[in-house]
Amino acid sequence: MGEKKTIFLAFLVGFVAGGITALLLAPASGEEVRRKIKDEVEKTTEKLKAEAEALKEKAEELSAKAKEILKTKKEEIKEAIEKGKEAIKEKKEELASKLLKKEEEEI
Repeated sequence: MGEKKTIFLAFLVGFVAGGITALLLAPASGEEVRRKIKDEVEKTTEKLKAEAEALKEKAEELSAKAKEILKTKKEEIKEAIEKGKEAIKEKKEELASKLLKKEEEEI
């Protein structure tokens, strides 16, 4: 019987210790929990808004840079095309002149 008393006593001590622990670690009242949840939701919402604003600003900045780069490259391409046209025109005139000289020599 002593063994059963020991087991019962251990059970009783564990039960009391568990009850005390539960009381000490019991969650706050429902109202307090709802307030904490609301506060956390508000904090998270503000953080998300700030991050969204930062992303928006970064996107606008990148868009402006891209437009500037495209404008610059467009001008560079235009200049290259104009130089190419000029080179073709000069070469055409040079070839026409050579052809004309050759025809004159043959006459």
